[in-house]
Amino acid sequence: MDLLDQAKALIDGDRARQHGDAEALHSTVARLWEAYLGRGQGLAISTDQVLVMLALLKIARTQHGETNRDDYVDALGYIALAGRIVDKRLAEDEYEMSLSIPVTGMPD
Repeated sequence: MDLLDQAKALIDGDRARQHGDAEALHSTVARLWEAYLGRGQGLAISTDQVLVMLALLKIARTQHGETNRDDYVDALGYIALAGRIVDKRLAEDEYEMSLSIPVTGMPD
């Protein structure tokens, strides 16, 4: 199985079943990191930022120790999940923006 297929199988299959909803899980991680790192300073970390940073951790692991294919698969999975969350947010923003656009030329 190639890396992309394996990453997709993980995020849509085993990992999804094992850890639950990815967005909810990584949103919780974001809140915990905010509390730990921000210590009341108003630090905001988004769910997609958590996923990108976890991908960076996996990328860093490729530079140390033995070569491990799973690091590449996991990094791809984290990036794919981040992309899904950003796509969802953009779609929601576009929908909300469409609700606020005034319709002109309509009879009262």
